[in-house]
Amino acid sequence: MAERMGTVSLDKKRTFNKKIIFDKMGVLIGVLGIFISRTSIVNGLTPFGISFLAASSISSFPFISLISVIIGLLSFHGIKGYNYLIVAGIIYTIFGIRNKDKEIPIIKISLVSSIIFIAVDFLRLLLLKDYYIYDFMMVVFEGVVIFTMTYIFSYSFPHRIREKSKFTNEEIICIFIMFSLALSGLGSFSVLGISIKNILSILFILVIGYAYGAPLGAGIGITLGMVAYLSQPDMPFLISIYGLSGLFSGVFRDLGKIGSILGFILGNSIMSFYINGFGTSFLNYYELGISSGVFALGFKYIEENILHFLSITLRVDENSSHDERIKELTKERLREVSGVFDELSKIFVKVSEDKEICTDNVSVFIDEVAEDMCKNCSMNKFCWQDDFYTTYYSMFNLITMMEMTGEIEEEYMPDLFKSTCINTENIIEKIYRLFDVYKINYIWEKKMCENRKLVAEQLNGISDIIGNLMDNIDREISFKEDVEADIFTALKINDIDILDVIVAEYGEDDFEIYIEVDKCFKNNNSLENVKAIVSEAIDLPLKGEFTVNSNEKTEERNKYKFKKANKFGTMTKVSVNSQLSNYISGDSYTFGDIDDGYFVALSDGMGMGKKANYESSIAITLLEKFLEAGFNEEIALNTINSLLMLKSEEEIFTTLDISTIDLYSGKLQAIKTGAAPTFIKKKDRVEVINSNSLPVGMIKDLDFQIYEEFLEDGDFIIMMSDGVLEANEEVANKEKWMKDTIKDIDSFNPQTIANMIMKEAKKVSNGKIKDDMTVLATKIWKVN
Repeated sequence: MAERMGTVSLDKKRTFNKKIIFDKMGVLIGVLGIFISRTSIVNGLTPFGISFLAASSISSFPFISLISVIIGLLSFHGIKGYNYLIVAGIIYTIFGIRNKDKEIPIIKISLVSSIIFIAVDFLRLLLLKDYYIYDFMMVVFEGVVIFTMTYIFSYSFPHRIREKSKFTNEEIICIFIMFSLALSGLGSFSVLGISIKNILSILFILVIGYAYGAPLGAGIGITLGMVAYLSQPDMPFLISIYGLSGLFSGVFRDLGKIGSILGFILGNSIMSFYINGFGTSFLNYYELGISSGVFALGFKYIEENILHFLSITLRVDENSSHDERIKELTKERLREVSGVFDELSKIFVKVSEDKEICTDNVSVFIDEVAEDMCKNCSMNKFCWQDDFYTTYYSMFNLITMMEMTGEIEEEYMPDLFKSTCINTENIIEKIYRLFDVYKINYIWEKKMCENRKLVAEQLNGISDIIGNLMDNIDREISFKEDVEADIFTALKINDIDILDVIVAEYGEDDFEIYIEVDKCFKNNNSLENVKAIVSEAIDLPLKGEFTVNSNEKTEERNKYKFKKANKFGTMTKVSVNSQLSNYISGDSYTFGDIDDGYFVALSDGMGMGKKANYESSIAITLLEKFLEAGFNEEIALNTINSLLMLKSEEEIFTTLDISTIDLYSGKLQAIKTGAAPTFIKKKDRVEVINSNSLPVGMIKDLDFQIYEEFLEDGDFIIMMSDGVLEANEEVANKEKWMKDTIKDIDSFNPQTIANMIMKEAKKVSNGKIKDDMTVLATKIWKVN
């Protein structure tokens, strides 16, 4: 009931917000329609109101446009402008009250409107029977103007401005033309001899020059001078004055509002000097002073209530080439760093291979014994000079015997040491001592060799990670302007203080949405509310990744980042054998989120108790760290295997059972090293994933396979340690027994499933548990 009331309240609030926006936009369109329809060109022709009405047919305000155009035409022509009124009525009838579901191309609207006007005016001339060829030419001229201006107004109509956060150069010019024509509609209206049109024109140029810089300041100056003063003889002078003044107001904006005012005055002074002579301003001093005062005192209000309302976020991408260069430099640097790590990896592999080839040199061993024990012996001449080969061969056999049996037995000693050597006992003692030293050195050299290989694998893994980062920087990005417009409109309708929308697409199913909002302290601008509106606008579930404050001085602005929400949800529950409160299990497990995925891992240390727990916990801890750091499962397993083999001289090995799930596609990847089978419980069957690989830490080169399968809504992944399967000693096919047990469990609760499997394992073992038992049940479901 509460949810329903909340939904109704939200709908009412959204309706209220739409009405507010309608009122503001309706007033703006009404004002523009009145003044634009009053704008005249040659001999009092006023075709712009017809174009404005035709362009309004693509919006939700054609009726307001019709009323405002009629008022504007009547105020300018009176009843004499009946031909314009007839054309306006026909255009509104054809386009204004059409079915809004049927979108009509603007080019068609422009062409039809132009044809209607030409046809009506031709008919008027023919009926009056008082015309010249020149009159028909002027009708065609007005028709062309209507066609052109309808197309221009379609890009600058107020509702379209509200829907966008970025504009092309062409759209900016169209916006300037529309507002310039509206100013022109003021005509010669003045108060106490001061022209309102001139004041607004100067103010508009100052605002744009100060807010957006010299290029737009000059552009709006030239546009205003040409369009707003189209029917005045001093138009060429105003174009040059307004253009140069707008340029200077933007150039000096770094000095603040006073700088922009001084820049405008400087531009006016320079051009006035060439037009009127020294000391005479072409623009009225009072008009210039009033405009400057309003600008200096009211710019903040204008920015917040006019520019912000119109959402004019005009940007000149000055740093695009710099950004591209920075991107290239970053990629090049990452490529170099990746190459360094890859080369280091190869060097360590080569050193390890060389060390394996160069094993202990027996000749060095023999030389050391002879140098120490035989050099000063009285028999040295007879043994090492007269009978060198026999002596060397006998020494070689003695050392070989030591290496093969670990001791030197007197009965198997070479004849030389039995009959000739006078220092046999000392030589044997020396061999024993040297052999112990060489044995220790050999063990450590072997460990060093394996350590080098381990380092080589890690360096190679780091190289791959940096390479992936480089690929991410280099991946193609496209910005979806049509989607940005839809999102912007939806947020505006729901009264979000939206500043900017960026939709970056990286691939078919990979995109990011960045939303910048103002007044983030308002509940309506919260992350969750914005996410809900954007999700509804693009009809896709989203998740909010983070928020970034974009203004160091205030906390009023925030940027929200949204990505596609996961299509699947997961939940893992565990059941362990806990008969004794202080009992330490040899099984270790972990589960959690990684990037856009989820992982579950189970490790079973060999044996039971503290030693087994030590083995399994090492493997699980290392696995967690590697996955969080971005290493793939293959590198992680090989590294763990090498580390366990190098940990000590004791045998440390453990099973590893890893399941990773892509939460967007539902793809499961299972890797097993000596682990018990994994069971996938589906709605109508139970599937088994098995492996014959050995545990990690047992052999030097780890052998494993990766099993892949796509999961469905409601599937369960059930992982268990060997103790659970081995609990049933009465059946030969333990996998079938467990498969049947799982199939018979009628529950959608992962905790219940894990508990029932554990209960059945204890039941069939008659309480005689010989190994640790752990069951992990993970449920997968589709997120609505």
